[in-house]
Amino acid sequence: MDTSSHHFSRLVTADRLSDIVGRKRLKASLHGVGMWLTAASETTGASGKLHRNAVYHQDGRVTWLYPNSNTGELISAMLDLGFVLEDTSWTDAASAYADALLDDSVHGLYRGERLEAHGLAWYWTDAGTYTGGYSMRMPAHFFRLYEATGNQRYLDACDWIGRTMLDRQLESGLVTAAWNPQDGWMPEPRMGSRYMYPLATFATLWKVTGDAKYLSAYERALPTVLAMQNEDGSFFQCYDPMTGTAVDDSIKFHFYAYILNALEEAFTITKDDRILNCAVRLADHLAGVFYYRHTVPYCGGNVASPTDQTEADSTMQDSCAGLLWLAKLKGQSVYRDIASKLLIEAMVHQLPVTADDGWAGALLRGVNSSLDGTIAGVPSNRRHLNYDPTLIARCDLWCVVNHIRACRRLLDESCS
Repeated sequence: MDTSSHHFSRLVTADRLSDIVGRKRLKASLHGVGMWLTAASETTGASGKLHRNAVYHQDGRVTWLYPNSNTGELISAMLDLGFVLEDTSWTDAASAYADALLDDSVHGLYRGERLEAHGLAWYWTDAGTYTGGYSMRMPAHFFRLYEATGNQRYLDACDWIGRTMLDRQLESGLVTAAWNPQDGWMPEPRMGSRYMYPLATFATLWKVTGDAKYLSAYERALPTVLAMQNEDGSFFQCYDPMTGTAVDDSIKFHFYAYILNALEEAFTITKDDRILNCAVRLADHLAGVFYYRHTVPYCGGNVASPTDQTEADSTMQDSCAGLLWLAKLKGQSVYRDIASKLLIEAMVHQLPVTADDGWAGALLRGVNSSLDGTIAGVPSNRRHLNYDPTLIARCDLWCVVNHIRACRRLLDESCS
């Protein structure tokens, strides 16, 4: 074993676990999450809609939340399911979800009278606001669906999302795009995970359109984003979009999945070594966290946000796909070791396909049972965090789509 290639190389043991993440188990897990996605869609009662969260009660009830999930990554996740499970109905499901985004100009992507806001996504909390944060994550997946189906409307969607994002780019290179029809553009003194997405979005739009404006927008954003990375490779949770300076000192490891996904998207197109170096430094920071805790928490550092305090110590496995990308690209066994163990952690807590409807196939996340009430300051529209003594677990769409991506990645590698 090569013990000099990485600080944690001597801790790699995933080669002993290959049977646990073998093809049969990975496909079975994907079959399970496919059942959960089907339930999450059918319970909305609307074509192309899909709930973002399910919360589970001790008495067997399931409470489904946020039918306007508006998660672009789900399009690719469904295409991946169709490929792995050899089931073309998932391509139809991906198209139905994308069509619902485009057809519902109120609760999907805005296409109303206010042209300056076209392409903004309705925010999943159903509080009446739109966000560019979710829109920025969509072009890559619309383009993939366009390549799979030849449907021009998915390519057109990339264009009108892109034009709005260009208009909203700040001098810092970052993008702010919070809006509602009553107040227009709203100030954003702090921004979370989407601070990385100008790199991915503008790179993808440059690829899709060939328009040099998008490459220039990418180059404008890059220095600011790189300067935001801490010396140890970490990123803080929130930054001032005007300056790129941190506005708190918490670290949301959950956001690392968004960051790694965005860096992969940007690097795949640009082959920019500055992007790759940023990703490697981030993964090395995550490695230090993992080999200390043997898991990855939702949040760390000085966690001041009441919303984050509710679930800060819960565990996350959503960075697996990004780590597997880097493991293959860099030939680094440490990243594969972490990803494999996190994936096993997710599958250990996945409910069987024989469970009740809505429970079957769910990737469970824990609920903080030490609380005796909703923490003061948690917004009322974050219903999945509201206290209820009967709650015992939940399943989140974001975890599911990243699980699918990671499983597909391991399955592809096992065939190569």
